[in-house]
Amino acid sequence: MVDTELSATRVRRARLAVMVYFVGVGTLAGTIISRMPSVRDSLDVSPAQLGAILLVGSIGGLLSFSVLGGLVARFGSLAVVRWGSACNGIGLALMSGGTVLGVPAMYAGGLFIALGTIEAVMAVANTQAAGIERRVGSAIMSQFHAGFSLAMLCGIGLGSLASRLGVSVAVQFAVTGAIACTAFVLVARTAILDAVHRDHTARDRKGGIFVTVRMATRERRTVLLGLILLAAFTTEVGSSSWIPLALVDDYASTEAIAGVVYAGVVLAQSITRVVGPRWVDVHGRVTTLRASAVLLAAGSLLFAFSPVFWAVPLAMLIWGVGTAFAFPIALSSAADDPRDATARVAAVSAFGSAGGLIIPQVIGLLAEVVEIRQALLIVVVAALAIFLLAPAARPLVAEAPPQSSGEPDAEPVG
Repeated sequence: MVDTELSATRVRRARLAVMVYFVGVGTLAGTIISRMPSVRDSLDVSPAQLGAILLVGSIGGLLSFSVLGGLVARFGSLAVVRWGSACNGIGLALMSGGTVLGVPAMYAGGLFIALGTIEAVMAVANTQAAGIERRVGSAIMSQFHAGFSLAMLCGIGLGSLASRLGVSVAVQFAVTGAIACTAFVLVARTAILDAVHRDHTARDRKGGIFVTVRMATRERRTVLLGLILLAAFTTEVGSSSWIPLALVDDYASTEAIAGVVYAGVVLAQSITRVVGPRWVDVHGRVTTLRASAVLLAAGSLLFAFSPVFWAVPLAMLIWGVGTAFAFPIALSSAADDPRDATARVAAVSAFGSAGGLIIPQVIGLLAEVVEIRQALLIVVVAALAIFLLAPAARPLVAEAPPQSSGEPDAEPVG
């Protein structure tokens, strides 16, 4: 049952509180990505070995998604967010220790915990954002992800500055993590609209702790949305750790310069996400996804084959615009039906985490044979998948007549 009597003030407060999660996680992601060359050097690992470390982290995320629907049904979203936030701090502390001691296994273990817990927190945050989106009546999911992108840009800037000032990776990870995780715990009750009420008749409560896995394998639309998110993961998250390395290794840039150039991706993505709701409302999800796919392919090709460095910022801008919508549209579509929305969002998100088991490894292995920027041409394949799978994101038909948009042929709920 969905509470339809929430006041406009309560929804606004929840909207701001949910944004804290997107901003906090974005800052953490930008910080980690921008310091990836330093992490690699501290751990003294090859590209393939770094891919294996990222693989361990993705396993944590995948396991988390597998049980998230059942955990939320049993303990509630509020408890999951609070415990996940606290445990995320532990994971980041282990990552910091791993870089200090130069122990790849310790860093990988910390990444396993950090990604597993933060993915759970963000799945709940995305579900709450989708609920707020339904109440507002506009496709504002992209604005939450814009908060993530802008915060990621801030994290990249902080990482570049810390690198220039000689601040260690361990100190930066520990301080940023402590601030973010504390904020997550403090705003949890405001962010979760259903913090008190729990629907004891929901299907996700009856489905067992692995209800997410069942949804991911039995519902055709959930599977297709998951594949869109897998492709989006490839273009955005899966490649993000490698772009700074490509700029350093293939274009002879410094870590600080690479962070600034990569910021072009995030800046373009952020601006597009801020102004995006109106575009999606008018043109619809399918058209938006297909336009994004074309831009992704163009940006990747230009980045891979540009003979001069001055064309790289242009490639980053095109790439960034292309990455703006696939993630939020896939997650918003998964939550179209408020029944079991958290389980469906977790199921769709699990495909992205599964991509983490494959994509970093593939890019790392390809980078042993070709330049990293050419290994990133896997983004072109992902863009094609988004283009072909886009119709799965058509909105579900609710009992009320759908609002006018570019997608009149919506799918029925059920």
